[in-house]
Amino acid sequence: MMRATGPCTGEGMEDSMLDRIRAARRDLDEVIEEIRRVDGYEQFLAAPTFDDVEEAAADQPLVYLAAADLGGLALVVRGDDVAHVPLPKLTEQSLHSMVDDFHQGYAAFRADRPAQLAAWNSTLDRTTRWLWDEVMGPVLDELRPAPAAVLVAGGLLGLLPLHAAWYEDSSATTGRRYALDELTLSYTPNARSLTAARELAGGPADRLLAVVDPSASLPSVTAEARVAALALPAGPTALTGPAATVEQVRDALQHVDVAHFACHGYANLLTPLESGINLAGGQALTLRDLLSLSLRLRLVVLSACETSTPGTELPDEVVSLPTGMLQAGVGGIVASLWQVPDRPTLALMTEFYRRWRKDEPVPAAALRQAQQWVRDTTNEQKLQAYDDARAAGSLPDDVADGLSEDLLLEEPEERSDAGLDAWAAFGFVGA
Repeated sequence: MMRATGPCTGEGMEDSMLDRIRAARRDLDEVIEEIRRVDGYEQFLAAPTFDDVEEAAADQPLVYLAAADLGGLALVVRGDDVAHVPLPKLTEQSLHSMVDDFHQGYAAFRADRPAQLAAWNSTLDRTTRWLWDEVMGPVLDELRPAPAAVLVAGGLLGLLPLHAAWYEDSSATTGRRYALDELTLSYTPNARSLTAARELAGGPADRLLAVVDPSASLPSVTAEARVAALALPAGPTALTGPAATVEQVRDALQHVDVAHFACHGYANLLTPLESGINLAGGQALTLRDLLSLSLRLRLVVLSACETSTPGTELPDEVVSLPTGMLQAGVGGIVASLWQVPDRPTLALMTEFYRRWRKDEPVPAAALRQAQQWVRDTTNEQKLQAYDDARAAGSLPDDVADGLSEDLLLEEPEERSDAGLDAWAAFGFVGA
């Protein structure tokens, strides 16, 4: 669905990589100082005070996660109360090893998706089981019975799908119980960003901008934009193909509440502020560009690939496209950690928008419910749901056909979308 800058690690490259890291760090520091001179961004990436943390954790727990040489730690903050959860096996070495294994498996998958799909799912299974045992299991023991929590994943933990951590459970539909089955989990880079996002979350969510396939290489994503447009009552603005220029998108973002990007995205791992979204004419809308705009958006959906991946070479700074969007004036962002398959993604987006606009006003909870539905329903149940929606007039015929076509070739009682690759890439950042 997209191509992105890949991890830049490997033996024999240490000296060169150190030079590049130092240069990237200097560049990042200079950009941060430049941004802080802009009105309204004086506290950009500044360390929060405990008052900031206490305010952010007043409504739901805020969970800080970090690895260390001698073992990791989770701090579960509820207002002015802080619970310490030791994570003895979450060492820097074990985390680096797991991230290396994760990215090696992903690199092989990106190079040959059909041949490496099974191996990639094995990598995902291995990674997320480790995340349960060493990170999320102990944290959820402390969080229960909270209905929701916000994770501040320090360093390289931000590269991994913490919401998809799992353990075996014979009573569950798929034989597993995942972290997101316990409660609604979202992410934030820091307490101040979360507080600002919550203020934006109280704004309107009616006017839509849909940016559709500027590169003319993703014909299936047109259906996503139609699903989003059906869910939002005000007349949508659609920028498709060559009309989706940087200038047009920048201007349109100033006049809408929700933006859906059905196009290629990429993560620049060495210089995260250059991460962005590919638009028409070979140009990109970068995080640096977005920070220069005075945005007030309720939601941005990045239905592209790897848009949530932060820079691995600067683990102390969690700067990714979604977390940077929080700083730029976006209340919440749906984004992915890896390349996502077309049909399950369309199914996920269809369910997300339906649930958010009709049943569940909290978008993080709507995303969670959509992921559970895509994961747990059988092929036959999906086909029946699409037929019902078509008959009710809530799903256009061509969209229903696109969702059903592949499933008609599968065994009715199977769950073709139960694999982690199909549903777990997407996470919610913000409020």
